[in-house]
Amino acid sequence: MENVLQVIIVTLFIFLMGSFVVLFIIIHKKRQASYLKEKQFLQASFQQELLKTKIEIQEQTLKNISQEIHDNIGQVLSLAKLNLSTFPPSDDERVNEKMDHTRQLVSKAIVDMRDLSRSMHGDRVAEMGLKNAIENELTIIRNTGQYTAELLVAGEYYPLDRQKEMVLFRVVQEALNNSIKHSKTKSITVQLNYQPALFSISIKDEGTGFDLKSLNQTGKGIGLKNMQNRAAMINGIFSLNSSSGTGTSITIEIPEPLNS
Repeated sequence: MENVLQVIIVTLFIFLMGSFVVLFIIIHKKRQASYLKEKQFLQASFQQELLKTKIEIQEQTLKNISQEIHDNIGQVLSLAKLNLSTFPPSDDERVNEKMDHTRQLVSKAIVDMRDLSRSMHGDRVAEMGLKNAIENELTIIRNTGQYTAELLVAGEYYPLDRQKEMVLFRVVQEALNNSIKHSKTKSITVQLNYQPALFSISIKDEGTGFDLKSLNQTGKGIGLKNMQNRAAMINGIFSLNSSSGTGTSITIEIPEPLNS
């Protein structure tokens, strides 16, 4: 009877020890999972703040450049146009034609500089709103005479959060810049789609396109990465479709009722 009792006690002790070990392992794993989750959250928050700071620095730099263009280059061109207007008419008709043509060129340069300054200055972009800011950007592209650039708007318009509009506009600028520099396209289309529970924006060109797998392997595509990061900052879903010879399409979707 005493032996049986000892066996029971030993068995109970082993069971309790085993239960304690299992419980310890479970608690340890939970704590480890919680630690890893917290670490990932902190890393994501740090990256988010780092990206936000980087974008703020970029915006301030663009604002300073915009101010310099407006205050210095714009004024110099305006003075040049004014001086041209003071020249008396010449007896040579060809000289008069050249003078008129030069005044037209200076006037066009002033307008282009003003548009460029506006597109670089974040406060002016915010005042214009996303739709008008993009239209201004496409106007600059069209004025080169080398491209057709169209803005399409679907759905019932509603204003977006100011920060979201600024981020989306910079993504559009990056996408347009990539299309002009790399795609050899002659046609670019930007579409804004306003739906009650979803806003989306797409930028499409009819250029040469590229192989996504090859781009990832070569480690290039910093501009595309910047666009992805910006989209992620406003909880946007970034998608890219492209292949050699078929052009490129970039879309950002924000699956939230932004007008609520």
